[in-house]
Amino acid sequence: MLRALAVSLALLAAPVSAQLYTPDEMRHTFQAATPDIQRVFTQDILGNLPRELRPRAAQVRLEFPEQGRSPLDFFAHPGRRVIYFPLESIRFFDDVATLFAWVESQNCNPEAIQAYLWAKLREGRPLPSPLRAFNINRDTAFADEFTYNVSGKIVSSGLQFILAHELGHILLNHQGSMTGAESQRQEIAADAFALDHFERLGGLPMGVFWYYMAAWWLDPLDDAGRDASSHPVSPARIATLAARLTGDPMAFSHGELDPHREAELAAQIGAMVAELATLIDDDGMLNLMPLLLDRDWPAERIAQACPTAN
Repeated sequence: MLRALAVSLALLAAPVSAQLYTPDEMRHTFQAATPDIQRVFTQDILGNLPRELRPRAAQVRLEFPEQGRSPLDFFAHPGRRVIYFPLESIRFFDDVATLFAWVESQNCNPEAIQAYLWAKLREGRPLPSPLRAFNINRDTAFADEFTYNVSGKIVSSGLQFILAHELGHILLNHQGSMTGAESQRQEIAADAFALDHFERLGGLPMGVFWYYMAAWWLDPLDDAGRDASSHPVSPARIATLAARLTGDPMAFSHGELDPHREAELAAQIGAMVAELATLIDDDGMLNLMPLLLDRDWPAERIAQACPTAN
């Protein structure tokens, strides 16, 4: 089970934002993750590619700087054949997955999570890391079986989807720094490449919903801003993902121990993704939602939304 990813640590330029995690936390993320990332990338992804793609894929390398351009920043450089997974982004996504699972386990209000993600990712406010912001002790949260199991599934499948997506950019010969319709076309094609990978495995990319639930806050609200984005999380992109999951749920479950149960879950995840696409296509709701979140969940209240007993 993949909980954190790192391989061949290569530090890039100086950090672009304040450090969210301590050096010990970053070191632990790297040390605990290296064997998993090597296995997932080489065995699960490269090992299951169509044979004609394997020679080119074998030239792709993974590099993990400490930080990216935002707390949730995964990207590829097709020309260099490099996939970048910043350690901070890996830890941030793990925190977000843990947060979603803990809030559901404890029957707390999930709106507080959206308020945090909006303030941190869209507004760039200097909030602490997700678990610290919510006053959640990681060890205490992981002692809850539901939280540990569900967050692990979100992280493992979510990061594997992102890895396959970024590999798709490279193998599909995509160009970097594209914007507008061409950028959206490339993102949809890379998503399809990642979904093809999960179909070959017969597994569900469960984490894709929670990843995009967070990542869409990085995009501007209006269409003009989305067109200027190099990695737009557009309604069309999310709707295309949803249609693929709901159109043939068994394609994403035939490799599981209980395919029919997993197919039902795939259909449910697809429906949730479809709802997300509808939400981010509603400009009126998008402009109103931040006002409501800021009113109902100011930063000082988030810490009391669903804390653990430390």
